[in-house]
Order: sequence, then structure tokens, then C-alpha cells
Amino acid sequence: MLIEPKELPLHPNLMSHDNLTADITKEIAYAIRKLGGDPTSVDLTDTWEVNRTLEFLGGSLHLMTTIGSWKDTLTDEEVLDDLRRWREGGDDSLRPDISFVK
Repeated sequence: MLIEPKELPLHPNLMSHDNLTADITKEIAYAIRKLGGDPTSVDLTDTWEVNRTLEFLGGSLHLMTTIGSWKDTLTDEEVLDDLRRWREGGDDSLRPDISFVK
């Protein structure tokens, strides 16, 4: 019996782009709400508009950098992972592990 490609299950690590975008925008909406804003007043796929809103709400540089890197320097998976870490651990979870030792 041949299985049509549309019937093949999607591996959890191979989420579709649409699913990733939906999950990322949910995490962005959560961040805006947590900081006291209304995510329904923002285009959650417009990183510039989201960051402008987050800056107004007092969002951290690390959170805004993650969002600003979406569709640019980070993959969708990396952005989603970082936003989920932010949700669980706050701003400290996004700080880079860099030390400048002389």
C-alpha cells in the first residue's frame, strides 16, 4: 500500500513555516500582554512595529533583539526557542553567556 505524501505525519522537529509563524506571534502576543500592552493593536508579524511597542512598554533589549532578528539573522526555530525561554525565565534567560576576561 502506497501512502500519499499528504498522509505522512509531520515530524515534530519539522514544523511548517505557517505553524512556526503562528507560534512565534503567540509568544509575541504573550510578551506584549505581560508587559501591559494590547497585542490586538499591533501587527504581530511586523518586527519594527512590535519592537516599537515593546520599547514603549519597557521591554528589554534582549527581547527586542530576538524579535528584531526574526526573518533576518535567526531562524524561525531559534526565535521561537528564545521567546519560549523568555516566557519561562524572563529577561535573564536571553542574556548571552559571554564573559570578557583579561
